[in-house]
Amino acid sequence: MTDFPLPLRAPSEPTPGATRLAPAVTAVVVTLGSTRYLPATLRAVGAQDVVPARVLVVDAGPHADEDVPRLARGAFAALGAAAPEIVELHVPGARTFGEAVRRALADVAPPSLVARPEREPDRTWLWLLHDDSAPEPAALSELLRAVEHAPSVAVAGVKQRTWTEPPRLLEVGVRTSRSGRRMTGIEESEVDQGQHDGREDVLGVGIAGALVRRDVWEELDGPDPALGPFGDGLDLSRRACLAGHRVVVVPAAVVRHAQAGYAGLRGRERPGADEDVDADGDGLADDADPRRSFAARRRALLHQRLVTAPLPLVPVVALLALVAGVVRALVRVATKEPLLAGTELTAPVGALLHPAAVARARRRGRTTRRLPRRALRPLQATWRDVWDEWRDRRLAGAEVRRTWRAPSELELRELAALATRRRVGLGALLVALAAATALGLGSLVGRAASGSSLVGPALVQASSDLGELTHAALARWVTGGLGDAGPADPLLVVLVPLTALLGGELARAVAVVLLGAVVLAGVGAWFAAGAATRSVGTRLWAAAVWAGAPALLLAVGDGRLGAVLAHAMLPWVALGVARAIGVQRRDSVLSGLATAQREPDEAVAEDASDARLAAGPRADAPGPSGDPEVSVAGLREQVADEEDVETTRPRGALPPRAPSAEPGDASGRSHTSEPLDEDVETTRPRRALPATGGDRVRASALAPAGAPTSPHVPGATVGPPPSAGSFAAAAGAALALLVVVAGAPVLLVPSALVLLVVAASAPRARGRVVLVLVPALVLLGPLLVEASERGAAGWRLLLADPGPALASERSAAWEQLLGVPATALAPALLPDVVRGPWPYMLGGAVLLTALLALLRGAPAARAVRVAWFAAAAGLATAAAGGVVQVAAADGDPVLPWAGTAVSFAGAGLLAAGVLGADGISARLARSTFGWRQPAVAVLAAVLGAVPVLCLASWAWQAREGDAVRLTALDRPVVPAVGQQSQAEPAASRVLALTDDADGVLTWQLLRDDGTQLVEVAASVTTRTLSGPVDAPELAEPDDATDEVQDVVARLAGATSGDVSGDLAALAVADVLVPGVPAAPTGGAPDAGDRDALERARAALVARLDATAGLERITENPSGAIWRVQPSAATRGATPVEVVQSWARVLAPGDDPAAGVAVASNGNAVDTRVESGAGDRLLVLAERADPGWRATLDGRPLRAVTDGWRQTFELGDDGGRLVVAHRDPERNPWLVAQGVVLLLTVLFALPLRRRKAGRR
Repeated sequence: MTDFPLPLRAPSEPTPGATRLAPAVTAVVVTLGSTRYLPATLRAVGAQDVVPARVLVVDAGPHADEDVPRLARGAFAALGAAAPEIVELHVPGARTFGEAVRRALADVAPPSLVARPEREPDRTWLWLLHDDSAPEPAALSELLRAVEHAPSVAVAGVKQRTWTEPPRLLEVGVRTSRSGRRMTGIEESEVDQGQHDGREDVLGVGIAGALVRRDVWEELDGPDPALGPFGDGLDLSRRACLAGHRVVVVPAAVVRHAQAGYAGLRGRERPGADEDVDADGDGLADDADPRRSFAARRRALLHQRLVTAPLPLVPVVALLALVAGVVRALVRVATKEPLLAGTELTAPVGALLHPAAVARARRRGRTTRRLPRRALRPLQATWRDVWDEWRDRRLAGAEVRRTWRAPSELELRELAALATRRRVGLGALLVALAAATALGLGSLVGRAASGSSLVGPALVQASSDLGELTHAALARWVTGGLGDAGPADPLLVVLVPLTALLGGELARAVAVVLLGAVVLAGVGAWFAAGAATRSVGTRLWAAAVWAGAPALLLAVGDGRLGAVLAHAMLPWVALGVARAIGVQRRDSVLSGLATAQREPDEAVAEDASDARLAAGPRADAPGPSGDPEVSVAGLREQVADEEDVETTRPRGALPPRAPSAEPGDASGRSHTSEPLDEDVETTRPRRALPATGGDRVRASALAPAGAPTSPHVPGATVGPPPSAGSFAAAAGAALALLVVVAGAPVLLVPSALVLLVVAASAPRARGRVVLVLVPALVLLGPLLVEASERGAAGWRLLLADPGPALASERSAAWEQLLGVPATALAPALLPDVVRGPWPYMLGGAVLLTALLALLRGAPAARAVRVAWFAAAAGLATAAAGGVVQVAAADGDPVLPWAGTAVSFAGAGLLAAGVLGADGISARLARSTFGWRQPAVAVLAAVLGAVPVLCLASWAWQAREGDAVRLTALDRPVVPAVGQQSQAEPAASRVLALTDDADGVLTWQLLRDDGTQLVEVAASVTTRTLSGPVDAPELAEPDDATDEVQDVVARLAGATSGDVSGDLAALAVADVLVPGVPAAPTGGAPDAGDRDALERARAALVARLDATAGLERITENPSGAIWRVQPSAATRGATPVEVVQSWARVLAPGDDPAAGVAVASNGNAVDTRVESGAGDRLLVLAERADPGWRATLDGRPLRAVTDGWRQTFELGDDGGRLVVAHRDPERNPWLVAQGVVLLLTVLFALPLRRRKAGRR
């Protein structure tokens, strides 16, 4: 709508000769002492064309204000003998407007006003006014004209405009939907052009300025006192309609309403204070904030819905209010309004805690109602009306933002050129990385896509579904082997959403992370580098370096899932932190009109002034004279420091400086606002626009963030004020850091140190930066508690990697500085002189650029130093991991993987290098051509070729050599007959035996098709070592492990005794000897090794064939399998049955292999058991732990000690038996993690904070 405000008639001084009295009208002005609005309101009442016969000035403040009577008399002094009767009243303790009016009328009502002929209706009127509602001169006369010929009208309302200038419409009557949603039909900041003057009969009117028949007021007893100051006019009007009266709005009667209570201005309106200013023209004073009154408004609305709902639906309305409160609170969090989120939760509770007030209001309405509720339907809004209004407001807001930011045609061409360059660069990067992945991992990609599961030296099978993954991630019981207590790896938690997105199969999620690691890492580095430079070439180089980092490629080759995930997500942490403090670089386009027909110095000086204006008020600014940190010379250097871009120059114009990158400084101040589309901004000159509609100050100086301040004028549009940072970006960084520390808990400490340094460097964003660490701390909380309970040995848990322990040959410290965490291979085709340094070329290139970056001056110097600190923290972490052995693998202690710490250090060095390379072309352009230009060109060519050659060589080695030791299983590990025993209801285990060439027999207890990712946790694997951190030793096996080892020793020695009972006591139903793979993980053995393995396996198979209690079933490519079957004591006798199920019922003292099987799923029991005789025991083939809980028909069963097995007293009763592991200490952590994660996700949503305007 075009902004052509109508002139507002100022209240004129009253003239006694022209003033008429309205004997049937009593004006009631309610105030809270002497406010700054009261004098204007009283003068406006005295300036009426028709003056009320009596004016009651009601002071509802706690103490009598002597200024109120003085102001009241002074406002009507000019009327002389024509002045109305003025009565000043003090009604302390009046909580609402209606109560103040009721008490005032009860105190002063003279007999002449209530005495009337018996057959003549009461035509005495009350004109109700707030202290902040000033009527225009014709307001009362228009109201009286509207009601004098309409006896059925009991309430006549006014058109309300804003108090401030330029005037804006507030309401011309009100209607609601059937659910109580308030609708005025007026757009925000709408100008009054008479477009709503056709309204007459309405559902409600505002009580400020309303003319109410006194007998109706007394009949209805005023508004509902429980509503407070909000919704009282609608309540009075609605009950008047149901009582059989008409409610009309009189658009010709106008009142200026400040809405001080709504705008949160109460307590700020004492006389002498500054007048309200509405610089942005939105109808609210610039210091107003409706959020201050939101709690009271929300409670009033919910109370009104409870009162107006049909009685049978009141419980439904109450329940919906609670549910809607939760949903609305989540929406408030997503829109970055956490304080209002709390109000959304407490408001329904507050309304429901006052049932007596609801009952009184319903009884009052029922007493005066003469018409059914359906009589209001013609005055109510339909759901279509509600939808149309919401849609129109959204579209109007979007159009305002679009036109306000709309660039010119020249700017559009420049922005399109920038976007094209970015898209081409990103597309080329994706093609190159996808080609490298296809070349090196193509065969694995195809087999994984067909459903095969990936395994590797550090990767076990991941064939679990979403339900099993979720259960394992949330439980405090690790199910591998015979089970053990301990927190699950946090890695499982972050795999849950990815698994859900990929159809609920964990194997797909693992394949996407490992096989797509190169692409994912490169894309993340591309976007992260964009926060430090807008150069497409530099971003491509950074992405290629990060995708080809040896730490990543070695982790992919071994199947180190956590390390790969951490490496891929580190760039997103850096990007989120940069945006959180507002220091990211952006593409900005300066309009050619800004520089046309200007002298260079004048243009630069004016742009410096504009930059200060764009930065907004600053706490450290010296005053109007200027910012000491912004100078013409500094700005000129900044402009020249950007990348050269071809632009169209108007004749006589300066060389255009756009597109350019505008960095923020490291202290958290940003000269640019947060981008809406890939960091693109249009920068335009700021010029004063013609003031319209009473604008008193520059809107650009006072407008809130993100609010348009003027219509779009090409070449002179005022841009958005700069952002000091983004809370959504901080939440995004928190989510990325959460994934990083879940994959590599060892990075928690260096991440915390770096974030603290960043917070110290950016004091204005300190809170946001520190909050980035909170979700990671909460996620790792159970792991940190477990580590603290272990004392010094807890360092093993913090340094260990998720998944199975794997030994690796660590590199030296200087090699880690060059980005190589372990022994790296070079292509065999290279000559020896090149093969030696080949693995270190990429790290050397990054280190060189990081060292050169130390030569940069401010403001990049501070960021470079922070990046170097991150690199130092990563290297220190890698060094600490080199002296602490964390677990045992194949009977030998192993050190943690250094790759994650090296990745952290590499991220710091790469960030420093990108910051140093930013703007180098512009700096070279300012220098005379000499040795610098050729040297930089050669260096750039070499640096650009290194990551490309490294990626190509890795792809070739992965395809033809042994750079990747992953394999895709195309057959089951456990044959189908064994998987049948593992299924419900028996849930038995399979004992897998492997004999190597040295005669060492290894064993595994399998619950599924091989060892699963959800069955392994660092909290369990780190218990394989004990003793001091600096002198570890292998931990002594517990009773459970001893029992398994004894059985395995009997099998290895071809014992003559029956082993079926011993195996059945362990819930083992089958014994498996896997075959020797053709290409085992770790590389195919040579012919001699393979023959030795075959001979060892054949000898083991022969011994098992001769073992009593085992019956061979079959042999296939998965291996040979035996069924545990007791042998007969004598030939022809019936063998004794043994119970092989996970849960069983025994009599005290019975053999664990005997008893009655109980149905289970291998982790829990939920079945019915029959009653039996005597004291029975429920025994689980699982390690005992206080977290196990068992109930029989809801009655807890007592746990007893029976060796290492978990045992409960079952008794002789039958019923529903439920057994599960529930650690009560885990529940608070689950709640905390769920709440923090949900809030972080909501904060990370890219939703704008809604403007503090009318809703």
